[in-house]
This record gives sequence, C-alpha cells and structure tokens, in this order.
Amino acid sequence: MPIQEDTRRQRLDRRLTSAAAIGTAVTGGVFFDFSFVVMPAVRQLPAAQGIEALQALNRTAVTALLMLLMYATAALCVALIVRSARRWDRSAPWILAAAIAFLLAAVVITLAGNVPVGLSVDGLDPSGTGASARWDDLFTQWVWWNHARTVTSIAAAAGFVIALRPSGRPA
Repeated sequence: MPIQEDTRRQRLDRRLTSAAAIGTAVTGGVFFDFSFVVMPAVRQLPAAQGIEALQALNRTAVTALLMLLMYATAALCVALIVRSARRWDRSAPWILAAAIAFLLAAVVITLAGNVPVGLSVDGLDPSGTGASARWDDLFTQWVWWNHARTVTSIAAAAGFVIALRPSGRPA
C-alpha cells in the first residue's frame, strides 16, 4: 500500500510540474511577444499615438484568461514549493528554483515594475506638454521590466522541464 501511495504521489507531482512547465512557458511566450513584437511596433508610432496604444493595451491586457494563466500558474508554483520542500528529492532544487523564478516574474516584477510604469503611462495626456519626453523614459522602463519577466518566465519553464527529466539533469 505505501508503494502504491508513493506512486500516486509521484504521478501527481509530475502532472503538477508539467502543468507548471506549460503555464510558465505560455506566460513567458506572452511576455516575449510583447517585448519583441508588440512594443517595437508601438515604438514606431509617433509619441502621442504610442501613448494611446499602450494605454489601450493596458486596458485590454488585463483579461480574465491572462490573469487566470498568470495567477493560477503562480498558485501552482506555491503548491509545488510546499510539495518539493516536504518530499525533497533530485527534482526538488529544480522545482524550487523554477517556481521562485516564476513568482519573481509574474508577481514581483509585474507588480513592482510593469504595473507602476503602466499606471504612469495611463496618467499621461498624449497631447500634453512634455508627454513625448516622458513617454520615451516610460517606454524604455516598461520594456526592460518586461524583458526581465520574459527571461525569468522562460527560465522557470526550463527548470520545470529539467525537473521532469528522469535524471533530473539538463540534457
């Protein structure tokens, strides 16, 4: 009976880790797309139009689906941290590192970096005096914060994939 319970636990751990790998990879992909497709396109617009475009993106990006993806994956990471700490094995360090990286990306960087910068952009009057100069600074800040979210999310996905390998080591 204990062996069967242990096997069940291992299957659940693999499923949770697989789900976390997918969630972190998809989130990293969304961030990647913003950094390397959406924001370069916004940058090509005149300042007033760029401000309006990012203001529109700020309003539409907070969708139920994206929030569910980010915060369900973050909750899954918390659960995996607890599970890994309780049953330390060869995959635990990878799971812990991956989960912490994603929490850093999705929660800390988003709330400490991208959200405040986005709120500053939302407060700009696109046709106001000095908006263009302020826009340049805010645009650069937002993109750099987003690059940080992209890298940490993709690193988290890689860590979860490595944790799933039978050897528990990178290929």
